[in-house]
Amino acid sequence: MKRVVDVFKNRGRELVWTYVIDLRNDEEFHPGQADFEVEALRLSQLDKRGAVSELSARVRLNN
Repeated sequence: MKRVVDVFKNRGRELVWTYVIDLRNDEEFHPGQADFEVEALRLSQLDKRGAVSELSARVRLNN
């Protein structure tokens, strides 16, 4: 299952980066919106986009 997730700075809601997140959907794991947002924030940390306390993520509802 794929979702487009935007990562924003908490101050001013400035768009920092957009990720296309692909989480496996099988019998044991059914990803929800929060799973995609957490993964985008994790990737933001790896990519050094900003401190996790300064960022938020939102799944795009209209892909």
